[in-house]
Amino acid sequence: MARFDIAPAVATRDFALYRQLAPDNLALDPSSKAYFIQPGFAPLFEHRLEQVLAALMQGEPYSLEAVGAALLPGDYPALLNRPRLPILAAVSRAIRSQRLLRIRYHSESSGEQVRLIAPHALVDSGLRWHVRAYDRLRGAFIDLVLTRILSTELLDEAPAPHEQAEADSQWQTLLTLELVPHPQLGHPAVAALDYALEDGRLSLPVRAANAGYLLRSWNVDCSPSATSADPACRLWLSNPAVLEGAGSAVLAPSWPAPATKQPDFL
Repeated sequence: MARFDIAPAVATRDFALYRQLAPDNLALDPSSKAYFIQPGFAPLFEHRLEQVLAALMQGEPYSLEAVGAALLPGDYPALLNRPRLPILAAVSRAIRSQRLLRIRYHSESSGEQVRLIAPHALVDSGLRWHVRAYDRLRGAFIDLVLTRILSTELLDEAPAPHEQAEADSQWQTLLTLELVPHPQLGHPAVAALDYALEDGRLSLPVRAANAGYLLRSWNVDCSPSATSADPACRLWLSNPAVLEGAGSAVLAPSWPAPATKQPDFL
C-alpha cells in the first residue's frame, strides 16, 4: 500500500484476484498476516531483464514518475553522457511525427553549424545516446550525438522518400556477428558463461549502422587473426569480413579499416 499509494480495500481485492489466477504462488501466514512465495511458484507475467535490473537498482521502472526506492542495495556506472530532456523531447517528437528538424549542432569535424535533419531512430551505443538521421548538409544518413545538439526547431515538413528510414541502407542491413572466446584467453569456459555462449559461440544479429558501437562497448577483438594483446578483449569476432561496408566498423577494436573510409557519424 505504501509503495503504490493504494487503499487497504484495493490491496485486498488485488491479492484476492491474484490468488484466483495463481492459487499455488502465494500463501497467507496467519501470524504475520503477510503473503509468502510458495515452492511451486510460477510467474504469471513476463518481465524484461532490463526492467528487472532497473527495478532492483533504481526503483520501479514501469512509470515515468519515481515509485519507491531501489529494491536492493547496489551500485552501477554513472551516466556521463546525459542528453538534455528538452532536446530529447524535440528529437522524439520529430521521429514520432515524421517531421524535419532544424538543429544547431557542434561536431568534431566542422564545429558549430545549423543542420536540417530527418531523424528516424534513437540509439544507445552503450557509452552515449545519438540519433540516426538523414543530414541534408552531408546528403547522407549519419549519427548525431544528442548532447551536441544545442537547439532545435520542429518544421512542418515531412522527409522526402530518400530521407526516410527505409532508405537508410546501413540501418536496414543486418549483420550476424560470430563471437567466440578470444584464442589467447586462458579460460574460454569462463567467457562462455559471461556472455551466454552456446557451444562456445554467440551469433548476434546487429544493424550495420550500430555494429561498431557494440563491438567497441564489449571490447571485441576484430583483427583477422586475433592478434590483439589487450587483456580487456575477452571475445574475438571470428568473421571480421562481415564488417566490410559497415560505416560504424571504424569503431571496432583492431579492425583494419581502409585509410579512405569516412565515418557516418559526427
